[in-house]
Amino acid sequence: MKAVFFDIDGTLFIQNKGVPKSTIEAIKKIQKNGHKAFICTGRSRAMIPQNPILDIGFDGVVGACGAYGELDNQVVFDNHLSDIQLQKMYEIFRRYDTMYILEGTEYIYYDEVTFEDNPDDWYVQLVKSMLKERFISVQYAMKHFGKVEANKVSLAEKNGISNEPLYDLFRTDYEVLVHDFKVAEIVPKGCHKAKGMERMCNQIGVGICDSIAVGDSINDVDMLRAAGIGICMGNGTEIAKKNADYITKDLYDDGIYHALRHFGLF
Repeated sequence: MKAVFFDIDGTLFIQNKGVPKSTIEAIKKIQKNGHKAFICTGRSRAMIPQNPILDIGFDGVVGACGAYGELDNQVVFDNHLSDIQLQKMYEIFRRYDTMYILEGTEYIYYDEVTFEDNPDDWYVQLVKSMLKERFISVQYAMKHFGKVEANKVSLAEKNGISNEPLYDLFRTDYEVLVHDFKVAEIVPKGCHKAKGMERMCNQIGVGICDSIAVGDSINDVDMLRAAGIGICMGNGTEIAKKNADYITKDLYDDGIYHALRHFGLF
């Protein structure tokens, strides 16, 4: 049995473009042959859509860059940022006037203070359209729930100003993953997709050598390296391709179907 881990964005689909039929067919074929199929994404659980992703019928989810794990619809690990970590983050983000979101299992949180000048930002609109009533402010959460439960942070450059000086403040205690499209993810040190993949393999009794990772970007590099076989999509970034064992076709050129058949999973 192989455990196959799939990134979402740029691997299973591109937002608003759908999942290729060949991808769904390939995943069902490998499951029929006794293999396990998992999502392994930088998205927190709250940001993984039922349609079109979860409806495919995965055996489990590794989310929030390895901080969250779900097997057969049961949570098996869920690591949150502490109240102390969050308080320090609030102070730094406000000092730098940085727009950010805190990503959790149920909710995505924004800060009214840093968001008030950017209500029409593309990233804000994307999250709002996905989450609707589950997109709430930190202030609302503290007032009504008394707490914020978040696995990671995502932030975007504001007004075209680089966040590099800000990222440097976090690099000692956190992993900072900077994407080409001016969005970055901040997760605690040691928390990454490869670690989440390893924890899930332990849950199902499969060695990491019997895992396959499929991804396309910088936050997939560690899992591409750690897996028994690392597969990069043809549309992937150069850094992901350099760290993969195999480069398949593009997402919408039946890339996943081609790769899984190439390695004899069906």
